[in-house]
Amino acid sequence: MFDKFENRHSAQELGEIGIPFDFAKPVELIAYLAKICGTAENDLILDFFAGSGTAAHAALELNVRDEGSRKFILVQLPEPTQLKDFSTVADITKERVRRVIKKLNEKDSGDLPTQKKQDRGFKVFKLSSSNFKIWDAASAPKDAAGLAEQLRLMSQNVMENRGDEALLYELILKSNLPLTSKVAEEKIGTQTFYNVADGALAICLERKITQETLRGIMARKPKGVICLDIAFAGNDQLKTNIVLEMKSHGIEFHTA
Repeated sequence: MFDKFENRHSAQELGEIGIPFDFAKPVELIAYLAKICGTAENDLILDFFAGSGTAAHAALELNVRDEGSRKFILVQLPEPTQLKDFSTVADITKERVRRVIKKLNEKDSGDLPTQKKQDRGFKVFKLSSSNFKIWDAASAPKDAAGLAEQLRLMSQNVMENRGDEALLYELILKSNLPLTSKVAEEKIGTQTFYNVADGALAICLERKITQETLRGIMARKPKGVICLDIAFAGNDQLKTNIVLEMKSHGIEFHTA
């Protein structure tokens, strides 16, 4: 029985998908451990030292066997390697998950369609600084001219060259919602907002928001709404009015 847990099997598994990594754990070993630890079909598997990503591989394989919906979280530092195609261990981790998913999807395409389609998507997050400028009173200029310039710069509080997806997920985390929350992109006229966790939160990242958009979001009755503070630049009246309207509808409103 335990023969399939030997490291030679992991070398073969990685060789089949072209992933260079020494001393990886065999998929069958992690699948076995997941089973004897009592994980159920909808559980979350966490590997805080992901390495090549065997835990994700095992979770995906187990889902195929019992039509489960296990999710996984892998944590891996970007340790440097000497490999041309994979500069860090984290790059190996990500690519293995991609290739395993691709292989399973290709296998599914050749099988008869089943009643239950498995969700094999995954997201990659990197730890970084905030996407928003943070006021530091200790380092603020003391002279009037310097302070005025600092305040002017802070009026545009979104860091440059940061994408909307980065802003979105930082706000989701700051709202104490999990990164696995369902996110649906929706439109009101030409403007976009994100429906998070089926109405638990609405996030709008438009740089100049309209009253039509704000009232359209409010009509959907989310529990909370977050907009960028710069979206109200030069229109304090709109911001004041919408704060009162949201409050009268029992909606918690914040700007970032």
